[in-house]
Amino acid sequence: MHKISSLQAARGLAALAVIAFHSLFINAKYVPGDTWLPDMFVFGQTGVDLFFVISGFVMVLASANKFGVRSEVFNFLKGRVIRIYPVYWVYFFAVLMVFLLKPGMVNSSQAGEVNLLHSFLLLPDDNLPLVMVAWSLIHEVWFYLVFAFILLLPQRWMPLAFVVWLCAIIGASVLYTGPVNPYLRVVKHEFSIEFILGALAGVVYLKGMNEPSKWRLPTGVIALAGAALIAYAMLAVQIDGSDVIQSISLERALIVGGGYTLFLLALAMQEFKSQREVPGFLKSLGDMSYSLYLSHILTLSVCGRVWITLGGAEGGVVASMIFWAISLPVVIAVAYISYRFIERPLTRYLSQGFKVRTTSQPAS
Repeated sequence: MHKISSLQAARGLAALAVIAFHSLFINAKYVPGDTWLPDMFVFGQTGVDLFFVISGFVMVLASANKFGVRSEVFNFLKGRVIRIYPVYWVYFFAVLMVFLLKPGMVNSSQAGEVNLLHSFLLLPDDNLPLVMVAWSLIHEVWFYLVFAFILLLPQRWMPLAFVVWLCAIIGASVLYTGPVNPYLRVVKHEFSIEFILGALAGVVYLKGMNEPSKWRLPTGVIALAGAALIAYAMLAVQIDGSDVIQSISLERALIVGGGYTLFLLALAMQEFKSQREVPGFLKSLGDMSYSLYLSHILTLSVCGRVWITLGGAEGGVVASMIFWAISLPVVIAVAYISYRFIERPLTRYLSQGFKVRTTSQPAS
């Protein structure tokens, strides 16, 4: 299935939202004093929520008509491994070199405590991974494993499987209060709700696309409902910048995740009806969103250290404006270079090479 440009654009906007959130901490660390950055940037933390919703949506669309076909499970997992791990490993080894040479420069917030094997394989752990933003990829890996199991089921059972999974997570969130090890934390984390909501939106979208006469969804009403939920989350201070790695509130998952789900569904349905795509620069931003997500903290940290070295440690509003006027374009440029010369060629090479090797195998 072709990429829905509005979903692709949403990836890029989600990455920018995460950058906005992290900018508050980067600014406080390298440009002390007053800043022009608004407090509402803390809501950029929900860029991660948006990523998870998009992930569920896209997985269902990409796997349409493949449910119940066992051979597709291997193809799905192979594709996910190629998409996630190789590019991530480039950043992992880059940070590892710094960690081995100057340990104090990496993961200083947790005194350099890190499990390198778990970080390399994206396995749950008590500490953050070496590439700190990769904690969200650990959830993605879990989503893919569960989705691969659902992919084994006949397509007519697929929506029910997601509903059962949704009820299990809600039940665990409400009822389970016992000790949680790293693996159980990921399994029962409320972020799964957002992935599931996105997947269910994908189911609705496919129904609307395949049977438009029976599924005439009021996209304007759906978009307004989604926007209302997101606005409520902002006004009710559902997002305060607190740690989300251990867990998030059930209310946040349903309100924020539900709001983004409805809004994305409306955008995708409207694009299908109008056959109009989003502007090219937004699609390009979405294309490089993975590189942008992986690289932005590293790039901003380098910018911050260079800023201090050049004597910009005094801080203040003007200094903050200058710092970000320089740093943000650098972040985008580094992400583009990463996408253009690392992510895209590496992913293509591995996808094509693996396909050649598997198709050239003699039949057993």
